[in-house]
This record gives sequence, C-alpha cells and structure tokens, in this order.
Amino acid sequence: MGVQTLKQSLRIQEWAAQISDRKQSGVTVSEWCDARGYSTKTYYYRLKRVREELLEAAESRNQVALREKPVFAALPMPQTKGPAVTVRIGAIAVNIGNDAEYDIVEQVLTVVSRL
Repeated sequence: MGVQTLKQSLRIQEWAAQISDRKQSGVTVSEWCDARGYSTKTYYYRLKRVREELLEAAESRNQVALREKPVFAALPMPQTKGPAVTVRIGAIAVNIGNDAEYDIVEQVLTVVSRL
C-alpha cells in the first residue's frame, strides 16, 4: 500500500468517525458543523466519500466471494415414520412414501384427480 493510499484510508476513517460522532450527538448537521467550524458542504462531501469507500469495499469483498468455489454441505434427510405425503379425497386416502418414484407418484395423482 502506497503512502497516498494509506493517507486516504486514514482520512476516510477519520471522516467516518466524525460522521458517527455527529449521528450519536443527536444534533442537526448544521449545528454540528457550526460547532466545529465546518461548512455543511464539507460534511456532505465527506459523507459521500465515506459511503463510496464502503460501497467499494463491499463490492471488492463480493468479487472475491464470487471467484471462490461454493461449498455445499450434505444435510441428512429426516427419516419419517410412515408416509411422506398423504393425499385425501373424500373417503380415499393415498399415502406416498419418501422412496416413491416420480412416475408412480404422477400416475397415482392422475388417477386420484379423476375420482
């Protein structure tokens, strides 16, 4: 990191601390600036620069995250006792288990929907 970049980073940190101080004080921007001899134009310029730096830092972190390969964890499937789904139409009840084949489920639901 060069000297200029370091100076800029320290300046942004100082401005961020001032902005935080102003927010915590509960006074208006005008009152806070008047008490410290700043113009409101200076305050809002610094606020804009702090926000830009925060946005750039967030975008940089997102770019790093996007370049990394996602990690997936295998989660255990809950073991249910009995059917996974029960379809009821009137007095008819159809139980479908976790291990049911897609084609079978589709056929059963087609037949049941016609009842």
